[in-house]
Amino acid sequence: MQTSPQRSHNYRALLLALGTVFAALTIFYSAAWMYYVRLPMPAPPLVEVGFDQSYSPDGIEIEGVIPNSPAEKSGLKVTDRIVAINGRSADSVSGWDELESRIWRSSNPGDAVTFTLRRPGQSQSMVVTLRFRARQGTGDTRTVARAIANQILASYPLLFLIVGLAVLFLRVEDRNAWLLALVFATFTTSADMPDGFSAAPPHLRHFLLLYRTLMGSLLTGLFYFLFAVFPTRSPIERKLPWLKWALLASGICLSLGGYQQGDSSALPFILAVVPYRIAQDARRVVVYGSVLLGLVSLLCNRLSASKDDLRKIKVIFWGTVAGVTPAAAIALAQEVLNAEIPFWLNFAKVILLFLFPLSFAYAVVKHRVMDIPVLLKRSARYFMVEKGFVILIMVLSVGLTLWFGQAFSRYFSAGSKAAIPIGAAFGVLMISGATQVHRRVRTRLDRAFFRSSYDAQQILEDLAAKTLSTNSREGLALLLQQKICEALHPRSMFVYLQANNGQLFAYAGNPPPQAMTLSSTGAGIAELAERNGPVELVSEEVQGTQLAPLDPECLVPIRGSSGGALEGAAVLGSRLSEEPYSASDKRLLASVASQAGIAMRSITLAERMAEQMEAERRTEQEMQIARQVQSRLLPQQAPSLKTLDCCGKCIQTRAVGGDYYDFLDFGSGRLGLVLADISGKGMSAALLMANLQANLRGQYALALEDVPRLLRSVNQLFYRNTESSHYATMFFAIYDDRTQRLRYANCGHNPPILMRANGDIERLAATATVLGLFEEWDCVVADCEVASGDVLVIYTDGISEAGPNEEEEYGEERLIATIRKHQQQAACEVLDDILSDVQQFSRGRQADDMTLIVARCS
Repeated sequence: MQTSPQRSHNYRALLLALGTVFAALTIFYSAAWMYYVRLPMPAPPLVEVGFDQSYSPDGIEIEGVIPNSPAEKSGLKVTDRIVAINGRSADSVSGWDELESRIWRSSNPGDAVTFTLRRPGQSQSMVVTLRFRARQGTGDTRTVARAIANQILASYPLLFLIVGLAVLFLRVEDRNAWLLALVFATFTTSADMPDGFSAAPPHLRHFLLLYRTLMGSLLTGLFYFLFAVFPTRSPIERKLPWLKWALLASGICLSLGGYQQGDSSALPFILAVVPYRIAQDARRVVVYGSVLLGLVSLLCNRLSASKDDLRKIKVIFWGTVAGVTPAAAIALAQEVLNAEIPFWLNFAKVILLFLFPLSFAYAVVKHRVMDIPVLLKRSARYFMVEKGFVILIMVLSVGLTLWFGQAFSRYFSAGSKAAIPIGAAFGVLMISGATQVHRRVRTRLDRAFFRSSYDAQQILEDLAAKTLSTNSREGLALLLQQKICEALHPRSMFVYLQANNGQLFAYAGNPPPQAMTLSSTGAGIAELAERNGPVELVSEEVQGTQLAPLDPECLVPIRGSSGGALEGAAVLGSRLSEEPYSASDKRLLASVASQAGIAMRSITLAERMAEQMEAERRTEQEMQIARQVQSRLLPQQAPSLKTLDCCGKCIQTRAVGGDYYDFLDFGSGRLGLVLADISGKGMSAALLMANLQANLRGQYALALEDVPRLLRSVNQLFYRNTESSHYATMFFAIYDDRTQRLRYANCGHNPPILMRANGDIERLAATATVLGLFEEWDCVVADCEVASGDVLVIYTDGISEAGPNEEEEYGEERLIATIRKHQQQAACEVLDDILSDVQQFSRGRQADDMTLIVARCS
């Protein structure tokens, strides 16, 4: 939802008003603190007793008594409770005010004060009279170093005020700026309360104590709140988003009760049900636990920060840790031990604490945390250059003129009346010269502050180096946005790059929903496609176009090559400095766009390669699945007969192939031996092989009665279901284990080799032509007897034609020699020896599928 300009203006005005009130209160308290801490106050006389300043309706509890002091000798003990002072009944609020303002401050050494006491375990009250004694060493002189240190300590709030309020008014609409200002304001109240507050008028004193107690109760809760959300949400905040509010509420409830004295104690409704000491312990847990959680959140953000953000946050991290940690540790020790810390330790603590605001100031100016530098430059443009610098020159001119006149009259008393016209003439010369200085200084300031003083060469070198490691459109778009925003500081910037659908998509920036995608042929972009460089626009040109929601001032085309197709565009709004884009700005934008176009070509090429690799991976995966399926179609184990030992194997040249072998069990000791070779290779041959196997297995029972009928049916189905150029050779045989006879049909296949036990060779020649090539087809069935010791080898041409090159082949003669060499071995051993010899001969080269069946009669 878009916020109207009028509403945004009113919202900013309200925030400015609130910021002004907040700043006035903070400055007023800080000024009062710095005044009263310097106000000379007489050292109060020593009464040698420590008092518990917390609220209790039963009076003031004594927390400590100096050993061997007159107070101890008079009978005072720790835990005694004062119920009356000089005969006047008092609870801890009125009693402490009476003791501090009317008795302690107004008494002199030797004066007496009478306490009415109630001791735990005794029903009777007791009365003790003490006399004040002079403090030792109150008249000691101090060194120059200590005097300087005291002045530094007395100016403690200044640094927190300057940094906190400067950031607030420069980023008054930023939540983090408000948080930082509030945290720094609470830190101004963390210093010790000056004794001079007691000398303030009553209403002023009540305000100072209330402000101090309220801001002090918020200090640690706001400290955690800031680092829970800045610079990003910490892991603790993401998991426990309610914790920051709980710590703030707990801090108020456990610390705001002492607002009348300016100290930290729980609210009365808590002390009504919880003992004071337990409430104080709970306050310490909340206060110092909040500090610890804040530091842990800051550490988590530092560890998870990106490389660019790490430079910004590491200064804040170390400044905060080095500044806040010692201060918190010393404050905790001071509370627990109830002792004053040495002066120089306190001074060192404060100096270290200054690192906290200084680290933020450095990060804001140097590393552009919260984008403050742009606003600083912008405010310098309006308030210093256009208005302030002229006033400054005039004030200097008048001052120098008066000084010149006084100096002239001092040294030349006789001519003192002439000093005025001479001074006036001097002033005129000063103003005339100042006008020339103003013109030159303004030019230099414009160049330094409002053109960003960017180094175009450095930006291009950085961009060229980083685009080498950019492999996505999102990464490239964010890189372009970062570099251009750092150099030119546009109010808005969107980087559109061509998506896979041909449209321009916003990969960087946050445009309105209707402008997330731009049409390459739509108004504004179509005209940009015809331009070679950046184009400046006026509002009238974009009204009614798809660019209108973006409020652009400059469009930069991104092309893959000079004059090439449009591959993206950078859309820039007006600059924060409200200056137009100069010629040097446009040259920089054109050079950046040229590098972006080169990077886009690389990204597009990489995406295409990735898509191709993914397609090949998917194909390979599918082929592996097909190979597994095809391997399941082949026999998983050799059959077992009394007189015949069989073994088969298929080695494909690709993931899948067209060779096929099978063992068909006809029952009653009859076994079918099938080996086929489909024309072609790869997936097409594998599909035909599966088709052939399905046809054969679907009706192989016919073979017992009529083998030609079975094969004619297979030929018919194969012929009808395949292309005319596809065919298959096949050897089909049925072995009878009882009669040891082999009936077979050789359909255009390589003649199997039958080696007799005595070494004679018989070739089982073709009895029919190939399958699937002719519609009219028939075959003849032959038979032979297989005796003990005979070896039958059925093979495809992948065995006989294997070789190390196109000229040499393994051949039938080498096959016969290998069979003869291993004739006495088992069928599987003969098969393995043949394949091993073939692979050794071909030196690992395989041009075709190799399939083999070996049957040995026993």
